[in-house]
Amino acid sequence: MIKRIGKNIIIFLALTGFLAAQAQSEAGQEGFAVLNLFNSAQMTQRGLNFIPRFLPDAPSAIANPATLDNTVCERISLTYTDIFAGSFQGALHYAHNFNKWGTFGFGMQYINYGNFTRTAENGDIQGEFTCSDYMFNIAWGKEIEKGLYLGVDFKPLFSHYESYSSIAVAFDVTAMWASKDKSWQVGLALKNIGRQVKAFASQRDTIPFDIQLGFSKQLQHAPFVFYVVLDNLNRWNIRENDPLNPRDNVQIDGTVDKEGSFSAFMDKCFRHVRLAVDVNVNKYIDLSLGYNWRQHQEMAVEDSFSLAGISYGLSFHYKNYGLTFARNEYHNYGSPNYFTFTYSLK
Repeated sequence: MIKRIGKNIIIFLALTGFLAAQAQSEAGQEGFAVLNLFNSAQMTQRGLNFIPRFLPDAPSAIANPATLDNTVCERISLTYTDIFAGSFQGALHYAHNFNKWGTFGFGMQYINYGNFTRTAENGDIQGEFTCSDYMFNIAWGKEIEKGLYLGVDFKPLFSHYESYSSIAVAFDVTAMWASKDKSWQVGLALKNIGRQVKAFASQRDTIPFDIQLGFSKQLQHAPFVFYVVLDNLNRWNIRENDPLNPRDNVQIDGTVDKEGSFSAFMDKCFRHVRLAVDVNVNKYIDLSLGYNWRQHQEMAVEDSFSLAGISYGLSFHYKNYGLTFARNEYHNYGSPNYFTFTYSLK
């Protein structure tokens, strides 16, 4: 029985991934990077937008809908993020169990990019305008067999930049397996399957499709949980191509020091890897730390010490209340801070 269900899940995910790849090939350049932003401090502190573990956190469960279960039911989560230069993000999430129908999660994210000056071609100032993104979540998750879980998250997206607007629809499909004691957990995600319904102009953008595979392990006699997540498995080479920072160094005498094939291979490998760890200090406090090699390589300043790629956070929980602070070290000149407040109605 379990083998048959597992086979059906694999076929379903493979078919979904094929349809997603077809949708990507029919469109133009990639857009809607907002789909990959962290939606809460819980996700930010680990540096993961897909957490392969059951956590009592509604935003994390909605981002991995296969983990929607009774532990996140009747929890309200409110998140605020100061991003950069006057831009900010707000998010609201809630989950509820409907017995035999499974658990449903609902969410909304709002990103405001601040005010901009509208200027004519001759330099005359004509006022100001704003840019913003809205994303909604309707997610479902259910245990379909002992230890096997499946979830879907439907994500309508609306963008408004000055007088231009765009509409897109996307959804995530995730599957989870958990050992009997839930110390080992494995998750597979097909994220951002969809397409742009209404384009800003004549050029249609694609949705940033992403396949992720994650593992988590809770130690039996120590307060640690370790995470390894592999992302962008649908693309091998995700290194940036910056002509101002070539990987081959040209010396003063004109000789060229080419990048070694082994170092290039290892760099391409580790750009798909995200690492994180949770530390349970006591029943009221949890700490988390994450590292993203790709973000470090892309955002670090040359010949300067940089924490880019490191994320960390602190969670407090008491009775029905919870508060989490997280920071993602994005760049030497600025990093977003996330604050998530949680209240349980139970």
